[in-house]
Parts: sequence; C-alpha cells; structure tokens
Amino acid sequence: MKPLLNMLIVVGCGCGSYPAGNKALEALESSDQTTVSLERKWISFIPNDPLFDTGIVFYPGGKVEAESYAPILRNLADQGVSTYIVYVPQDLAILNQDAAESIFDSDTRDQWLVAGHSLGGVAAAKMALEDSRVKGLSLWASYPAGSVDLSEQSISVHSLAGSKDEVIDWENWENSAAQLPETTEWITIEGGNHAQFGDYGEQDGDGTPEISTEEQWDQTEQAMIALLEKVEDASN
Repeated sequence: MKPLLNMLIVVGCGCGSYPAGNKALEALESSDQTTVSLERKWISFIPNDPLFDTGIVFYPGGKVEAESYAPILRNLADQGVSTYIVYVPQDLAILNQDAAESIFDSDTRDQWLVAGHSLGGVAAAKMALEDSRVKGLSLWASYPAGSVDLSEQSISVHSLAGSKDEVIDWENWENSAAQLPETTEWITIEGGNHAQFGDYGEQDGDGTPEISTEEQWDQTEQAMIALLEKVEDASN
C-alpha cells in the first residue's frame, strides 16, 4: 500500500477531529516571555527575547485540532524560538500542503524549520523539498510521501517516533530512509506513543504509553532544540 494512502486510511474520512485538551488550551495564553496570537491561518508563539534566527512552522496531524500541539510549540517559544502552527482545511494538512508559505512571506526571517505530526509530516516534507527557505525538517511519527525525495537535499533532518506507537506503519517509516538525507537522525522515544506528541487524548488503535505525556513532550523539545542548533550552525 502506498504510504500516503495508508496514512489517509489511518486518520479516516468524514469523522470529527480530536479536540485539544486543557493543557493545550492553557498554552494559548500569552505571558511575559511569549506573545501568543490566534490568526485566521495560523497560531503564532513569538518570544519577547528571541534566541534563534530560525523559525518553526508546524503542520498538525490528520483530524487533530491545530491547538492540540500548543504545549510543545509554546515551550519552544519560551526557550527563544518563534513558532507557528498552521490551520489546515478539515484538519487535514494534505488539503493545503503549502500553508507554510503564507507565514514565510509574512515574516522577515530567511530560514525555517518545518515540522509535522503523522499526516502533517507529509506536508512538511513536501514543503522542505519545494521551498529553498526551509533548512530543517522534523518528522513526528511520520515519513515523506512516495513522490518526495529529499535524499540529495542539504537540509538537517530528524525523524521521531514513540516505541509504543501502533498507529504508524513501521515498515513504511523504516523504508522512508531512502527518501531522506544520509545524515538524518533517527530518534525513538522509548515508551512514547502516537498521540502523546500532542494533547488530544487517546487515539484509536494507538499503543499504551509507558511514559507520561510531559516526558514525551520534553524529549521532543530537546530534539527540536538540537535540530535548530544544527540548522543555525550550518548557516554560519
């Protein structure tokens, strides 16, 4: 089965989206460190004291409300990273895979890291291939569509997955190495699952996690900061 078709079957069609949980909604409040704005096309988390030149644009997973990913993106902003979560039609990133472009065009920075969870990672990988402003790619329980070949691209990439994830197609995840640069870092979050990258509750068919949601968020944030540092080192 083709990877993208497999992902579409996993998220289903015509069903309601998983709603954002309370911790995600709490992360949407501005503070002295970070200004949060909910716009028509995106959510922005802008640090009042930015420490990184590279910004992050994040694509949500299929049929998951964009706000569900606020905890990680907000925590990154609190560490000095300008981050955005795009809104996509019907909560399906593949219906607007170029959503990040409007953010790129509205911001003055000239380099970006794109990220995505599950089906959102498909869109992020396509953007990484097609827009030269993208210097880094972060895949969360995801892999590129079959037509997207990043193996010759000079970008920094990592691929994250929880060891208890029973939603992702592990064979496709492993086979996607041929479509990614040889320098791609493969990171397994031991005890993590599919849904704990966000705050939207349990996901149908997922495995039972052996670590807390907060621990999975923390490990993801650490990996994101490390990838950002690689991107910035490469640009200097």
